[in-house]
Amino acid sequence: MLALTDFSFEFAGRYLYRNANWHIKPSEKIGLVGLNGTGKSTLLRLISGEYELREGQMSKSNQLKIGFLNQDLLSVEFDESVRDVVLSGREDLVKLDTEIHQLLKEIETNYDDEQRLNRLGEVQEQFGQLGGYDWQSQGEKILEGLGFPTDWLGRPLKELSGGWRMRAILGRLLLMAPDLLLLDEPTNHLDLPTIQWLEGYLQEYQGTYVIVSHDRYFLNRTVNRIAEVAHQQIFHYKGNFNNYLEQKEERDELLQRQFENQQDFIKQQMNFISRFRYKASKAAAVQSRVKQLEKMDRIELQEKETRDFDIKFNIRIKSGKVVVDLKDVGKSYGDLEILQNAEAQVIRGDKIALIGANGKGKSTLLRMLVGNEPHTGSIEEGWNVESAFFAQHQLEALNLKNDLLNEIGTVSSEYTEKELRTVLGCFLFTGEDVFKKVKVLSGGEKSRLALAKTLITQSNFLLLDEPTNHLDMFSSSVLAESLDNYAGTVLFVSHDRTFISRVATKVWWIEDGKIKEYPGTYDEYKEWMEKREKEAITSVNSAVQTPQTKKEEVGNDKSKIKPTTVSKNKLRHWEQEMAKFEQKLNTLDETIKKTESQLLEPEIASDADKVWELTQEHQKRSNERESIQKQHDEIMEQWIDAQ
Repeated sequence: MLALTDFSFEFAGRYLYRNANWHIKPSEKIGLVGLNGTGKSTLLRLISGEYELREGQMSKSNQLKIGFLNQDLLSVEFDESVRDVVLSGREDLVKLDTEIHQLLKEIETNYDDEQRLNRLGEVQEQFGQLGGYDWQSQGEKILEGLGFPTDWLGRPLKELSGGWRMRAILGRLLLMAPDLLLLDEPTNHLDLPTIQWLEGYLQEYQGTYVIVSHDRYFLNRTVNRIAEVAHQQIFHYKGNFNNYLEQKEERDELLQRQFENQQDFIKQQMNFISRFRYKASKAAAVQSRVKQLEKMDRIELQEKETRDFDIKFNIRIKSGKVVVDLKDVGKSYGDLEILQNAEAQVIRGDKIALIGANGKGKSTLLRMLVGNEPHTGSIEEGWNVESAFFAQHQLEALNLKNDLLNEIGTVSSEYTEKELRTVLGCFLFTGEDVFKKVKVLSGGEKSRLALAKTLITQSNFLLLDEPTNHLDMFSSSVLAESLDNYAGTVLFVSHDRTFISRVATKVWWIEDGKIKEYPGTYDEYKEWMEKREKEAITSVNSAVQTPQTKKEEVGNDKSKIKPTTVSKNKLRHWEQEMAKFEQKLNTLDETIKKTESQLLEPEIASDADKVWELTQEHQKRSNERESIQKQHDEIMEQWIDAQ
């Protein structure tokens, strides 16, 4: 599909790659990993053609369709609606659709134009064969999966935030379905439900893709190969991220043994040469061993590209047992209700992960806890509580005139320069970077600096909003270990499941205006949620049994009778309504398929009036189906809750 052969690439006076090789084959699902600064994003830009390759060779078909998602697209503005931006991913269908409408308009005033009628038939047939009649519904399904509310689809994309723009551009690429999809940190602006949806979508994706991501969970579920960038080379491994770690460790151990064996052999030969160098009777043997050593391929152990940091976040004083107590708390924005009569407690030593979809109020709750957001009810801080809050808005509090070392030193005079450098190193600022002025930092770099400042305040209660957003795997791992050993209390929002699994001892989420809590680790929470979902599915399945079967079951096992606040008549009414809707949906599906088949028939395609009539009918039935499906789903939700 695509081959990079003996290529080198220099960037800002430093070689990122030297005589490296990479062959991407069809259907490969590749995770591209490596430390920050090793050139992962640069490699994607080379493949996409954004950067020019001057040393080495890149071979690919001229017909190879490449789609590239990169973080620079955050700043791109689109005048088109969200829906139209996503649909534009299928340029072939956009062109055909435009031509169809143009031809229909022209034929309205000239019914006898045989040439146009024939062309219309050809275009409509091609449109149908390329999936044109499912095109819009597929685009809207992708937008739904990416979390877009239905009433947002007609809004101009430029009105939305950078994160939502990135979601729409990702949706455009998914609908495009290129031969080679390049995704640079696709989960950066997604919440957990959307990430999980994207995992499922990629698992079914038919093309080839390369993903740069710091989310181990995500890589483990979406890739079957790993390409590691290290030492100006690309190393290849089969399997997902966990398989890569195992294979890398085995490879390193094998290479170490081979190196040691070779060094022993070289030492023996050198001893022999030194001992018998001046003996005439051994001259031939000595010369033979000299030549043998000269021809030998020497094994070189490459220095590991890791950073060795051990940082601890200390606390100044110990807090009381109850850190925060929430009673009868309410919060709303106009008609949007976030919390209603919510109650919760944070206990000393808790490491709480606050999870859930965007828009559920996670960041709002953090701001309420630190007093930055008005609310009703009571939020009381406990005895001796000293809190520190990290969120993106704190970037504004950085002094742009300071260099990094001076800026982080403003937190406390107790830290030595070595200790401050160690903390900065953990957050990817090494060497001369610490003398950069804050004003020249990118948004992500400022975020890392603000996070570092928050963590060394010696506070006993840390509130962290997406702390790993701009960290690589290594820095996230160091942060997770440090928070795990932290003697204080932590409440954090994150979509990094590896980080959540390593840190959280409790899980919070907001549901029906209440703060819900699971008193265990994230892995235990997931297992509990999966069990809960299976029970809900079992409940749905049992509902489709016949009344006679239900009666027999109840008669045979009275322990299965459960009290309910909903009458049997109400349940039966809902079941009858769902059955009616399902029958209507089946009928509509048949009608829609029949209409699509008719549109592909040559004799109909040449009849402009008939085409227009069928197209209108198709749209009408599709809208009707969507409305009925919505009604069906609403009743089913009520029915499931009642069960």
